[in-house]
Amino acid sequence: MQRILLTLDPSKYSKNALNYATEIARYHHSKVEGIAILDKLSVIEAVTTFVPLPLGVEDHMDKEKELFADARKKIKNEIASFKRYCKQNELDCNARVYEGKPEYILEEESKYFDLIITGLRNFFHFETAEHPEKMISQFIANTTTPLLAVPQEYRPIKNVLFAFDGSTPSFRAIKSFLQLMQNTPYKLTILIAKNNSKEATKLLNKIDEYIQLHDNLEVIKQHSKKSLIKAFDEDYLQDTDLVVCGMHSQNILQKVFVGSFTQHIININKIPVFIA
Repeated sequence: MQRILLTLDPSKYSKNALNYATEIARYHHSKVEGIAILDKLSVIEAVTTFVPLPLGVEDHMDKEKELFADARKKIKNEIASFKRYCKQNELDCNARVYEGKPEYILEEESKYFDLIITGLRNFFHFETAEHPEKMISQFIANTTTPLLAVPQEYRPIKNVLFAFDGSTPSFRAIKSFLQLMQNTPYKLTILIAKNNSKEATKLLNKIDEYIQLHDNLEVIKQHSKKSLIKAFDEDYLQDTDLVVCGMHSQNILQKVFVGSFTQHIININKIPVFIA
C-alpha cells in the first residue's frame, strides 16, 4: 500500500482516523495525504436560514463572508495540527484543502489512492452544525477505493472479523483487505450466518484455503444460524477490532447501496469498518 487518503475535520472522529492511519502507514511505509473539504453548500444554506433572502441582502453577504472566513481559519488550524503530528511521528505526509461537495471531491481524489481513512461521522461543514454528520454512506456510493471508517475511540487492530456470505461483494472485500493489509499481524475470523450448515462449512473451507494461499494467517472459521446482525451483536461485538464488509449494487442501474449489516455497523458507531 503506497498512498492513504485521510479526511481532516475538527471532530474526534478525524483525530482517531489519524491514529489508524499512523498504525497502518507504519506497517506498510505508506504516504498519508490529509484532505480538508469545506462543504460550501452547507454554509450557504445556513446563511439563508440566518438571514433569509430577498430581505437583508447586505446582511446575508456579510454573514456568508463571516462564516466562510471562520471556516477557513479552522481548516488552516487543522492542516497545521496535522503537519505537526506527522513531523513529530515521522510520517511521510502532505495536506490539501478543497471547497465543494465532499462526496464528489472524495470520488475524484480517491482514484489516486489505495485506501481512504475517515470517521464514521464527519464535520466538513466546519461552521454550520454543532455535531458531526453521518455522511459515510454517501462516500461509499461515490468511490471505488476501499474505505476504512472509524469511531471516536481508538484501539489497536488485533482481531478482524470477515462478514462473509459467499456473495461477490463479500469476496471483493476480503480480496481487497488481503491485498492492502499484507504482512499485518491480525487474527482473522470468518463469520458465515446461514441455516444450511453443510453449505456454510463448504464456503468457510474454500475461503480459508484462498486466504492461506495469499497469507499464512491465523484464521478462525465460525458458522452461526442466527442472523448476521444478531450473531455479531451477541457474540462478536466485544472482541472485534475491525469488521470487513462488502458493498452491493442494484442490477438495473448498478447503483451502489449499503447492505443492512454494513449499515448496522455504521449506525452503532463503535467498531471500525473496512468497506470495499
